[in-house]
Amino acid sequence: MADLRITASGAALERYDGFDDESALSLLQQEVERHLLRHGASKSWATMEDATAAILRSFGYQVRLTARSKDDGVDIILDGSTHGAVFVQVKHSRNKVDVEVFRELVGTMCIEGVHSGMLVTSSRFTGPTKQLADRAQARGIVVELVDGERFLAALNLCARLRPPTLKEISLVVQPRVVLIDERIEI
Repeated sequence: MADLRITASGAALERYDGFDDESALSLLQQEVERHLLRHGASKSWATMEDATAAILRSFGYQVRLTARSKDDGVDIILDGSTHGAVFVQVKHSRNKVDVEVFRELVGTMCIEGVHSGMLVTSSRFTGPTKQLADRAQARGIVVELVDGERFLAALNLCARLRPPTLKEISLVVQPRVVLIDERIEI
């Protein structure tokens, strides 16, 4: 079974112009930063869905947004990937994402015959959610978990809110080789 990994292509390293409202992005960035500390409101949920779609487009995916409500746990569908359709659920909340949200997404995936998904949050995931994702992957259902830190790194990389750091690039690209080894042998 192939390991699903949504990564940046060379195109994503260029500035992407799919972000219309920089003030809305700034507000979203502030909310996500507060959510990572488990504080703050969640007023920019629609902006987070749109920004997630724009990020995925900048990585070269064909993106379809679903209805804003009653979406059966799927906010975005990626078409044309080598893994078939990929269902994406976006959660903009200061609370950690728990197993119920994960199960809702996987349930919809199973009903629709989809084997790859992504769960994006402005906060973090509970330990049991991470464990359930590992168990699901062992059974051929791959759901990539994208926490608020990784979301912000991808947003900054694509929208160029400021020059990206090496850590942000690594969070998004998640290279399978060591880019920089800080050990020095003499």
